[in-house]
This record gives sequence, C-alpha cells and structure tokens, in this order.
Amino acid sequence: MLPEPQRWERPLLSVHAIRISLFLSVALLPSWGIALHAQAPYIPDVTEAREKEWRALVATAQSAYASGRAADGVDPARQALALSEELFGPDDPRALISANDLALQLEATGRFRESELLLRRVFDSYARTRGEDDPSCQMALENLVDFYLARKRFDVARPLVEYALATFRRTTGGRSERSLRMEGVLASLPAEKPAPPVTEQPAVLLDH
Repeated sequence: MLPEPQRWERPLLSVHAIRISLFLSVALLPSWGIALHAQAPYIPDVTEAREKEWRALVATAQSAYASGRAADGVDPARQALALSEELFGPDDPRALISANDLALQLEATGRFRESELLLRRVFDSYARTRGEDDPSCQMALENLVDFYLARKRFDVARPLVEYALATFRRTTGGRSERSLRMEGVLASLPAEKPAPPVTEQPAVLLDH
C-alpha cells in the first residue's frame, strides 16, 4: 500500500489553512517511473528493498507528526529525503513528498529557515517540472503561503497570495474552494504601508 495523503488544518487569519503533509495522489503515479535527474541504477530486489525502507521511514515520520511528536519525526523524515533523492532523483515526486514532510516537521519544531528553504524547493521543483497549473504545484504554493502567513511575513506572503489567486481562478474557476480561500486570505492581509515620500534634495552648486 502507498502512503495515504494527510491533511493538517489550523486557523489562519480567520480562515482555515489546509497544510498538505503529502502530495501523493493518483495524478502523480504515472510519472514515478520517469527519472528527471540522475538516480541510483535499478537493481532487482535491492531497489525494491530500499524503496520499502523509504516507505517505512515516511510512515514513521508521518505517525510522529500526526501524534504531535514532530521532534521524533525529524530524523526519519530526513533519512527518507536522503534515500528518496538517491533512489529516485531530487525532482521525483517521492523526493518532493519527503522534502515537504521534513519541512513540516522542521516548522513544527521551530527550525523555520530550513523549513522555508525546503518548501520553496518543493514549489520551485513542481513549477519547473510540471508547470504552475499542476495540482501538486498548487498544493506546494498553498503550503508556502501558509508558512509566511504563520510567520506574519505579510510582505512576502502578499505577492504569493496574489499569484496563487490569479492561478487558481484561471485553472479551477473563480468560485472554487482554492480561489475563494485565497480571496479570503488576501482580504485579511494587513494594508500595505505606503512608501515614504521621496523628497528632492536641493541642487548643490560647486565652485570652480
């Protein structure tokens, strides 16, 4: 059995932000056999055993996260990421699943900088390899938006929210759940501070 998708909900700015802890879905399955980057050569039995090890690490990390023990899930999530990168390549959906899982574990334990870099990596990889219209790319974008909202980094969140809203309206319709959620988030953001006025300095005449 493949790991099941998990969702994590929490209130954010009067809306409920859905954090996706796994991007695994039926839409991902057909491309798993495609190597987007260099990966370990396939060796019967050995490769299957190591993929089984990856699945076990993913399950352990997710179980720790779901039970509120994110600190216990960091090491298995990190091992799962390293193994998936070696076996499948860094842009393979399985590696991105592990990168996203590790990002959520790190965020929950206060290691925000590393979490941010991983979330950006996941979004950038999906955008580059699948395009911005892909559902997994859009999930990754939502996770990145939620990260910045939770940190109250509204200056960074705003352009992402505007981009997400435009993308979701175009691909899922203006009344879709994703579009409506981004509308609510955008409306809840603090007003942008006006730029300070530019004062002209009087010209200084130089003596010759």
